[in-house]
Amino acid sequence: MGESIFFNYKNVKTFIFDLDGTVWNWNSLFPHMAETIKQLKARNRKVYYVSDNNILSRSGLADKLTQMGIPTNEKEIITAPYAAARYLGEKKVKSVYAIGEKGLIDELSRFNIAISEKSDIVLTSIDRSFTFWKLKTACDLIRNGAKLYSTGSAALWRVNGDILPAELPIQKAIETVTGQTATLLGKPSDYLKKIVLEEFFLFPEDTLFIGDDIKTDVPFAQKCGFRSAIVLHGLTTQKMALEAQGEERPDAIIQNIRELMNLI
Repeated sequence: MGESIFFNYKNVKTFIFDLDGTVWNWNSLFPHMAETIKQLKARNRKVYYVSDNNILSRSGLADKLTQMGIPTNEKEIITAPYAAARYLGEKKVKSVYAIGEKGLIDELSRFNIAISEKSDIVLTSIDRSFTFWKLKTACDLIRNGAKLYSTGSAALWRVNGDILPAELPIQKAIETVTGQTATLLGKPSDYLKKIVLEEFFLFPEDTLFIGDDIKTDVPFAQKCGFRSAIVLHGLTTQKMALEAQGEERPDAIIQNIRELMNLI
């Protein structure tokens, strides 16, 4: 299973999975994923999901997982767009200029936050239709006093076997033009940690976070007090995982997700 195993899996009571690059390749689950999650639940392990995905809302992601063979309730999922919408809702924000996809817009709507090109809040995420004019609008708002927020810090996004730009390139473009540094609300932010610990019934010391990105998933797990494991069918190679240091070093490397069932 890899050289960096430093804990006893039998003590793990809660498993938290990232989605993109970990559970699925967007259009399909990775091999043995549905079977493994079903068996984890059959052995009385809790299973949750934490993702920066903004293509769909929590409800949409739950429906997608269910249709793929993993029955899921939206309360078992926390996303960065949900965290951002909740955070801004708590701040009584009424509108934002959002650069993102349907999932982000839907979560904002659930907190009664409108989308406006005249807002004093700019919120960035993955946007597959990002344009020069969206960049200009965001930068103009910030130069006029708007604050910049981001739902994620990932540079890359693995989808259907391809590796695409993620949230960070858009965020960095705006930061470069305006000189303002974004406030992060996705992995590995303190606010996302707060929500996960509040909304999921778990104890950090017996929780394992499984992801594919040593830049975001592992630091988030460490911040929450979880153990961390990296799967090798996403953004991270075995060499990268073994050479990682500090907050990016995972506790375990998972070659095949079925290995979990032999360890608990």
